[in-house]
Amino acid sequence: MIASRAPLAVVFRRGPSDWWQLCRWHLETGALEAGAWFHGTLYPRRSDLSPDGQLLYYFALKGAPGDFLGGTYSAVSKAPWLSALAAWAEMGTWGRGYHFASGRDRQVAKVDIGSLSPLPFSLRVTPVVQYAAERRRGWVEHETCPRRAPDDTWDERRCAVLAKARPGGGARLVLTDHGWDPALAIEGRHPTFALEGGRYPGALDGVVWADWDARGRLLVATDEGRLEIRALAARAIAVEVAHDLAPLTPDPTPAPEWATRW
Repeated sequence: MIASRAPLAVVFRRGPSDWWQLCRWHLETGALEAGAWFHGTLYPRRSDLSPDGQLLYYFALKGAPGDFLGGTYSAVSKAPWLSALAAWAEMGTWGRGYHFASGRDRQVAKVDIGSLSPLPFSLRVTPVVQYAAERRRGWVEHETCPRRAPDDTWDERRCAVLAKARPGGGARLVLTDHGWDPALAIEGRHPTFALEGGRYPGALDGVVWADWDARGRLLVATDEGRLEIRALAARAIAVEVAHDLAPLTPDPTPAPEWATRW
């Protein structure tokens, strides 16, 4: 998940089993900053990173109903940590979460607005639409994208096709959804990615997430647990930065003091 106004991203890494780790990716240098480990379920497609890359809104399911805020909750924290600076209970997992926006006309009805007063951004309800986080970051429906059926309340039945032009031109990145399946790891959606136009059109094999950075480089996560920054060079696509996250094992540590306060 990329910040819209800063060269920063937050990575949601799953595994082993019900463990997750968050990392902050510094896109200027390629460095990866380790953050929180979490045992439970995180919903990255319902979460959001603030435009400046400093704050994280996340949607979580933690254990049984007797656990924190009834087990299912929303929270705001400092990326890449999960120490809740503000949090509120959710009535199950049917909602689509919230997202950051400019302005201070907050639309959060489930939490005391006073607890969000330090936020420099408003927090608004996310509409029910496939790949809402991508759409907020410049993805648009491809000309081949099927229309949503009027009775498809949760936008689950179609296989959406989205596209995002490369900054500076020369290619498009195309996301193709392959239907909803509750058994899949990332909230039931299984997209594939391809390049369209430019020097290197074709499928991005083994890629489970992709986007452009502001410099027109490809950011990808692979099904083997690698994060890569790929440059579309004159003669080939070159991997400039790579991180192998597959060997990591849970090692939860307390959040640093700066991440526990506004």
